[in-house]
Amino acid sequence: MGMEILSTSDKILNVMKDMDMGIPGLAALSGVRENTLLDILAGIREADISTLCQIADALGVCVRELCPDQERYAVPVEKNTLAKLIVVSEINGVELDTLVASILEKGIEENGFYD
Repeated sequence: MGMEILSTSDKILNVMKDMDMGIPGLAALSGVRENTLLDILAGIREADISTLCQIADALGVCVRELCPDQERYAVPVEKNTLAKLIVVSEINGVELDTLVASILEKGIEENGFYD
């Protein structure tokens, strides 16, 4: 099997889990507001370099360790839409990124953008 590709939020969450640290603890140590951390961890927004440095310092890791394994783009999504997608993925036993890719592919096919 191939290596798992991790996003910045995945990497932050893994370090937080290893340190047994919650979002309030990371917010207190990093100086980054909890709602900003939640948006970053949910993939709603990408952290700017300054914020990423604050998070890395609080976690005691090099900022490079938090960089994504591949380039990803943040797409603004309303929180209730994201919550619905998460619920649908859980009900169907499908990873969220697989569900979103499927939705995008079907939308492209239905709108005639697919060969």
